[in-house]
Amino acid sequence: MEKAFEELPADEQQAFISACRKHGRVSEEFTVVLDDGGPPEAGVSHIPRQVTVAANLTGARQHYAAESGTSWTVEFERDLERGFFWETYD
Repeated sequence: MEKAFEELPADEQQAFISACRKHGRVSEEFTVVLDDGGPPEAGVSHIPRQVTVAANLTGARQHYAAESGTSWTVEFERDLERGFFWETYD
């Protein structure tokens, strides 16, 4: 089941916003979607969470495993540092 940025836990939202600010960006430059795997199926005890972040201007998109809360925001910040969301691909 997909959830919008506003539906993420508050600590994850704040960590994302802080990472953006640290690198001179604003969170509105991105579309953030959480796929929490939906309701558990019979016999399945764990469904991985995944966050997808897309840069609205370039369309660059990255997927992050979101198993331990805000750890995905650390990976997002690394991608910001290396310019991933603003690279051009030919």
